[in-house]
Amino acid sequence: MGLQKYLYVLTSSLSDTYYEQFLLSLVSLRMYNPHNEVVVLTDTKTKESLTGKRGKYEKFVSDIRLIEPPEKLGQKELSRWIKTSVRRFVSGDFLFIDCDTVIAGPFDFLPLQNITLGSVLDTHVLLSEHHHRKEFSKRNDILDFAANDNTLYFNSGIIFCRDTHETHAFFDKWHDLWVEGNKRGISADQPSFNQANYELSNIITELPGEWNCQISHNGLPYLCNAKIIHYYATSLVSFVPAYRLASPEILASIKMTGDIPKEAMKMLENPKTAFESQTRIIADPAVIGAFDGSLFSKLIWLNKRHPNFFKKCDNFMSCLTKIIKRLLGKNNVRSSN
Repeated sequence: MGLQKYLYVLTSSLSDTYYEQFLLSLVSLRMYNPHNEVVVLTDTKTKESLTGKRGKYEKFVSDIRLIEPPEKLGQKELSRWIKTSVRRFVSGDFLFIDCDTVIAGPFDFLPLQNITLGSVLDTHVLLSEHHHRKEFSKRNDILDFAANDNTLYFNSGIIFCRDTHETHAFFDKWHDLWVEGNKRGISADQPSFNQANYELSNIITELPGEWNCQISHNGLPYLCNAKIIHYYATSLVSFVPAYRLASPEILASIKMTGDIPKEAMKMLENPKTAFESQTRIIADPAVIGAFDGSLFSKLIWLNKRHPNFFKKCDNFMSCLTKIIKRLLGKNNVRSSN
């Protein structure tokens, strides 16, 4: 398919770790795909900060383009403004890649030759099975979107896009929907991404899960053959990540030195194994339901902020459970007599 084009959007400042995530993804991409074109879209403020320790990305990219929106936006909103506009700024076919990713091995676009616009399902499940389906529905109601009528809900972190009239129309629609949604207080880009798909008669083709292996939710079946590992999830940002390449320590090291530490470079050679030693797999629906509930997040917060108090509460619950079991045991003995 000739020279392949990979596309990133970067908005970052000295106070965040978006550049550090981007550098990890970029270096891993070049490890396995050294000869193709890499284009970065960014804004002037971000570009001005990419000097010194933050300038080592330059040797890995083919082109960096400055994009300025017509209105003043915060950093997060600016990133989404550029992301939903990329089709108008870049010619040719491309694979858009979010910064919070690691490339897991060599790949090419040949398997995608019959696809016009492609993406992977969000968390690899149908909308009816999604743990955030109620939140999606509420958000769509605010936006007057009907995308929750679809059975498929796509993740916008990895997008394969050909240069066609249909894809230009899609991105125009996506951008317009996002701008209107942002005015209503919804800055996320996935609601408008899926609404654009809905309004354009489901133009998006579902890609196999290995193109965007979302390891935090249901990505395990796709890890073995993963081309791209997508390691962050909004609902998990307050927890220590199981994926070591997302660890605050590695990102802090990159921020301090400007270089990816040797430990992380070794992990990039085999990124499918880069997990913490204490990592558990959960499949029981009852446990998953508790895990997704608000009570669980409150317990995590309590354990982090007030570990001694949490331990006392845990000991109390343990004692209470033993007392209840004993009482139930005595009742069972009486009833049997």
